[in-house]
Amino acid sequence: MITNRAKLKQQTQTRVIDAATTLFHELGFASTTIRDIAEKAGVSAGTVIGVGDKNALLVKVFDDLIAQVHTEREQISVASDNTADSCVARLERLVEPFISIFTTNLSLSRSYAAILVMGTHPSALFTELAGQLIGEFSTAITAGNCTDRKNAEAQSRALYSAYVGALFTWSASGFTDENQLRTSVHNVFTAICTCRE
Repeated sequence: MITNRAKLKQQTQTRVIDAATTLFHELGFASTTIRDIAEKAGVSAGTVIGVGDKNALLVKVFDDLIAQVHTEREQISVASDNTADSCVARLERLVEPFISIFTTNLSLSRSYAAILVMGTHPSALFTELAGQLIGEFSTAITAGNCTDRKNAEAQSRALYSAYVGALFTWSASGFTDENQLRTSVHNVFTAICTCRE
């Protein structure tokens, strides 16, 4: 049973994250201060720091956006009823919502990628969210008999690593053309998924 204290703590954390999300979008990551977040959330600066520093808050904001995509499609078959689609097309459909997150919030995406590359703040992107996407990749590549099940996990991990590499490379490159990112992701998926459905 959840205690009142735990419930209040969770509500405070939610207010802080919501305030950070709003301000990061309105003011930008660099211009947003801990004081700004505290004022918007109606808490002290110390309470905000208790939830996380700015970098940790941005990681949480993005991790939550990514987790939300997974949650929204949990009830949808990853392979969908489009098994006639190519393996690469199924994979591209899976990552499109994440690409949209990165390309819609370009400046924040670059800050997020930079924080993760520094390795100072843990992210669910490399743990449970990675596991979810790797599982979805595995389902997608075995759906049309492109990959046999015994090789699916290793190939899915390679796809995930290449996909994250393409995202981070694009974020760091200074490019703004989202089609370059989609082309890069398409190319890595095509190189790894050598089946010809």
